[in-house]
Amino acid sequence: MSTTREEAAPTFPTWKARLEAAEGSQLNEEVSRFLQILKTLGTPMIEGPQVSFIYYGPQSKHVELTGEFNQWGRDGQAIAMIPLGPSGFFFHTLQLSEPARLEYKFIVDGEWQLDPFCPNRVDNGLSDSNSYFIVGDFHEPPELQWVSEIRHGRVEQFEFSSKRLGNTRRVYVYVPAAYDDNQARRFGSLYVHDGGEYLERAKMANVLDNLIANGKIPGLVTVMVDPVNRMEEYWANDRYLEFLCHELLPEIEERYRIQADRKARGVMGASLGGLISVYTALARPDLFSLVAGQSSALMIEEQKLGAMVQSTRGASFRFYFDVGKYEPHFIPAHEGLIGLLKKKRWPTLYQELPGGHNWTSWRAHLKDLLVFLWKAPRRRRAAAAPRGRLPATSPRRPRRRSR
Repeated sequence: MSTTREEAAPTFPTWKARLEAAEGSQLNEEVSRFLQILKTLGTPMIEGPQVSFIYYGPQSKHVELTGEFNQWGRDGQAIAMIPLGPSGFFFHTLQLSEPARLEYKFIVDGEWQLDPFCPNRVDNGLSDSNSYFIVGDFHEPPELQWVSEIRHGRVEQFEFSSKRLGNTRRVYVYVPAAYDDNQARRFGSLYVHDGGEYLERAKMANVLDNLIANGKIPGLVTVMVDPVNRMEEYWANDRYLEFLCHELLPEIEERYRIQADRKARGVMGASLGGLISVYTALARPDLFSLVAGQSSALMIEEQKLGAMVQSTRGASFRFYFDVGKYEPHFIPAHEGLIGLLKKKRWPTLYQELPGGHNWTSWRAHLKDLLVFLWKAPRRRRAAAAPRGRLPATSPRRPRRRSR
């Protein structure tokens, strides 16, 4: 089994390493894949305070970067971009220390150009346009941090072989701290696509520990699943759906004390992982009722998902979605699907956030996602007692209303 995990949020360092290691026909394939990513997600590639500018010009000899961050190259301050071997790509990575909105351009063999992969353009007041990018707040939310004073769950991992897909993948299972306290207790479950990345890059175990300890969510057995062929498996793939529902899920529920109830079972993911999560729940409403996607690639199967929502009868769901304001290709499909979900009157939380297609944004809103999906239903108020006497079970002091 390959030890290289495909990324939900493609990062420039990873792709730089892939392009540097590739040769011959493999290099051509990697160049083609990277170009497709850039066309889909746009540039620059932003990961926290690091901003990587990328230009593709196999015939270009000299590429420079200029913008508000270097006084538009005055006095020879234009930044020479580095050729990435024989790939045809040029790059420069800028390190920022604070949130920013900055305009820029490339100078390619002496000619000023917009960034062809950047969807953000603004009139520069000189009868021309500039490309621009926005980097938000870099402060990580507190729930991502390890807190020594609280109880901690454990993460178990194993290799799982699929007969339907003919491959083997890594599975990580977070078991909450309370799991061993009562052998009769059964727990809700959450299936997480791109699971290894959520565990490592989104600090999923820390988030679960902190939210559970603070009473924000109940204890959850959280199943984090790695992809093998991410693009194929997560593209609303029925064979992958069969693997998840008929192979992995029964195995997990045999190994762990999990509630066999759709109302206590959720599925989530980011980007293509969000797409397969929504598709899975709508295709198997008998198994899942809690669904979440972060920057979900809904647009590639927008019509299919809409038809599935409209044809679903007799089942209710709870949906959470967030998407970055700087992901212009992703927002329209979210708005269309949210409209259909609201017509169904399914509880739905949708957030457009000041972020992009990256883990910086996704992990910052895991708390919103988990708390919304696992929100406990409000208790009904007890019927009023007849005047003049208190119910036998009522305390003598006024009750505090729950908020």
